Amino acid sequence: MYTMEQAEQLAVDFLREASAGWDHPASLFQEDRYKAQKGEFFFFSYQSVKFLTTGDKKYLLYGAPAISVHGVTGECRFVSYQDLQAAGDPFNMW
Repeated sequence: MYTMEQAEQLAVDFLREASAGWDHPASLFQEDRYKAQKGEFFFFSYQSVKFLTTGDKKYLLYGAPAISVHGVTGECRFVSYQDLQAAGDPFNMW
């Protein structure tokens, strides 16, 4: 089973590779409230670096708001708001 720190590094690597061709580089949120574990999955929210540094909404990325990392296999994937709700609202958004 991966630890939170190991899963976070897997998410960082996944996001770096997946976002390589995007117009705006992306990064995980650093605040703990955007990191969670529910069952066998870890969840990490991300956003564009420009939004994270400026707070300017014109730099918001749209689409899947988070990455899930399976705690046993390490498999990473983007997850939707619906996926987050189905997982039991890991970030306590609702």
